[in-house]
This record gives sequence, structure tokens and C-alpha cells, in this order.
Amino acid sequence: MFFGKQEGWRHRRGMSSLALDKLGESPATVLRLFSAVGSAAVFGLLVAPATGAAYWPAAFAWAFGFGFFFVGGTGYRILIAVAARTPSLTTSASWSGATAASALAALMAALVLLARGDDASLVLASYAAAINFAYIPVKFACIQAGCCHAHHGKMPLTGNHDLRRVEITLSALFVAISLYAIWTGAFGRAAVFGLAGHLAVRLFSRSARDRLPGTSSTGRLTGQELPALTLALACSLALALAQIPALPKPAVANPPPGLPDQTAIST
Repeated sequence: MFFGKQEGWRHRRGMSSLALDKLGESPATVLRLFSAVGSAAVFGLLVAPATGAAYWPAAFAWAFGFGFFFVGGTGYRILIAVAARTPSLTTSASWSGATAASALAALMAALVLLARGDDASLVLASYAAAINFAYIPVKFACIQAGCCHAHHGKMPLTGNHDLRRVEITLSALFVAISLYAIWTGAFGRAAVFGLAGHLAVRLFSRSARDRLPGTSSTGRLTGQELPALTLALACSLALALAQIPALPKPAVANPPPGLPDQTAIST
């Protein structure tokens, strides 16, 4: 019995050492891990006040939910390959899946809060900041791994610059815009600008790499994040427009005392 437990401990320790060695050998893996953990933390910390519950437990719960869908969406292609037991389907992790799964989850959470009468804009605003934040270390990982280059020589916005560095710069800009809008209480604007920004970055990136939906030469489904981001953006825009106060009606001046009311209809 004792030897069985000791053997199991050695096995677990060996697996842990293997995982740590893998992380040490692959800075890109560390960056992608930081993307998932860091963006989950950003989302949880920002959205925690949305339900009025205790801050730290709510922040942890929101962060865990974001991380669950983000990581699950990231590895959906790998799960399909394992389930199908077809080596030819084996592929890398998917940013499209991570974005699509987490965006739809954030959208559903916002709709639930909206049905309860809570402020749903903060959920989408927090997601907008988190998804743009997550994209930054992912692109640094692409630079480290030497992938995701532009397939065109010169793009309108990039010029001779590295496409991945342009994506990093734009994502950092949209993170800053979203955080500033959240800080000022403009949750609707934060959601709209952040989601529209990331959607634009993804469209630009896919266009530069010939990866727009329907253009893949492998026949693989691409661009799953685009409709998910569009739905979240549409909901954010609707919520933002609903928060704009109506223009006050012009006041009708009363006639001076002693003068007849000119608007009255005599019979």
C-alpha cells in the first residue's frame, strides 16, 4: 500500500517536472498561459461589482467562468482531434475558439443580468478590456514562435511594419480606451469601442494573412470569433443607445397675466 502511494507520488512529481521543463523550454507557452490567466483576472476584477455581491468572491467566480470558456474554446480543435482519433486532425490551439466561446459566454451572462434588471453593460465592457488584453501576450507568443506573419508585402496600415506588432499596438490602445471609459462610468462606450476595436483588429489580421472566412485552402472552418464578436457588439450598442437620455421637450411659455391664451380655441 505504502509503495503504491510512493509510486503514485513519484509519477505526479515526474509529470509536474515535465510540465515545468516544457514551460521553461517554450517562452511562447508561458506567454499564452499568461494571456489566459491575466485576462481572466482582468475580467473578474472589472466585472465583480456588476451583481452587487461581495467583491472578492464575485471577482474569483467571474474570473473562473471566463477562464473556463476561454481555455475550453482555445483547445476545442485539440479535443475534436482526440475524440475523432484521427492524427491528421491534430492542430494547434485556436484563438478563434477562445474568443468565440468567451464572447458568447459573456453575452449570455449580460442577457441574464439584463433580465434581472442589473447593469449588463459592465459585463460586456469588462469583456472588451479583457479580450484585448489577452491578445497582447498571444501576439508576443506569435513573435517568439515565428508564426502569424502577413501574407501580403505591404498592407495599408502596417506599411513595412510587422503585422503582429501593429496588432499589439492597436490592442493596447483599445485596452486603454476601455479601461478609461470604465473608470469614468461609461460602460456602454467601453463595451462598444473595445469590442469594435478587437473585431476590426481580427478582420484586419485575417485579411492580411488570407484567413478570412471562405478563403481557407484547407477547407477548415475559420473565423468563428467574428459572428460571436458581432453579436456581442450589437448587444453593447443597443445597451449604450438605451442609456442615452431623451432630449427634453421645449417648454411652452404661459401667456402674461391679463392676456388671453392664444392657443385656446374659441367656440
